[in-house]
Amino acid sequence: MSSRYILEISGENIEIARTEIKCLQETYRDFQIIYLENKFIVIDGNPDRAMNSAFTNYISRIVEENDYYDDFLGSGMPEGLFYVRVIGKPKTETENLESEIGKNLGGHGRISFKNPDFKVRAIFIDKWYLCILIYERDKKRFEERRAPMRPFFSPVSLHPKYARYLVNTSGTVEGDTVLDPFCGTGGILIEASMLGRKIIGNDSSLNMVMGTKLNFKYFGIEDYKMYNLDIAELSIDKRVDGIVTDMPYGRSSGINNHDIVELYKESFIKFNELLKSSGKCSIIVNNIQFLDYARDYFNIEKIVPVYQHKSLIRQFVILSKVN
Repeated sequence: MSSRYILEISGENIEIARTEIKCLQETYRDFQIIYLENKFIVIDGNPDRAMNSAFTNYISRIVEENDYYDDFLGSGMPEGLFYVRVIGKPKTETENLESEIGKNLGGHGRISFKNPDFKVRAIFIDKWYLCILIYERDKKRFEERRAPMRPFFSPVSLHPKYARYLVNTSGTVEGDTVLDPFCGTGGILIEASMLGRKIIGNDSSLNMVMGTKLNFKYFGIEDYKMYNLDIAELSIDKRVDGIVTDMPYGRSSGINNHDIVELYKESFIKFNELLKSSGKCSIIVNNIQFLDYARDYFNIEKIVPVYQHKSLIRQFVILSKVN
């Protein structure tokens, strides 16, 4: 059976989707990226990591590769009912192509849109790939965990898919411990727990800490540590494997410009103190100039800008410790 797969990533922000998969490759080292083109990533190896990603919509196992779709033999296809979807061609062409490819694959009497045993995806990138769909992201799961759906929320809470991205780009694996020193309503830590990380949260607001605990209870999260301290005062028993957080910014936090500078200075000193030597921070900032205060302690590995709306661009930043 082929170990090559095609990931179809979200077109919402291709750079952030690619960065997530590249980080998962670097962290787990059980798959390799072979080819990148627009919204497609071809990998060789274990596809399971991508199934936990925030921005991968579909994963399909490659059965055949050909320059022309009518050269498909379908010899690697399983028995049973199926239907064909063509990806990578204009919509005006897909219906006829799907019908023709289905016939070429012996679809007479085997096509079923209601109860297929498997789904075929004929994907055109640099050439034609005949694939069997193995994973489709359940978009409702993220929507069910959005801030307004939780018992306690804030209007500026991060969407779960971006929270998951932070965890997946933190260089951590299942069983590792991650810290969110500005946890707010706990959204990032909820995703971290669902991805098998041990979680530690902190917030200077007691209201946020109590609200986070309420949200943890709602999602059945019982194993965690929580602190209610200013960042400069935060102390934990052991250094953590990763730090994941949405850094405070003046407009949402009520902090003035002078105080926010001091907060960032104190934060990067504390991150360096609390993070293992091999650890990474995956954080969000609004102003990349604040990263100047991190340079004594961290290397900036990646910055991905994400447009939230016309007046707000968030910078998703990956930092590694200077050793």
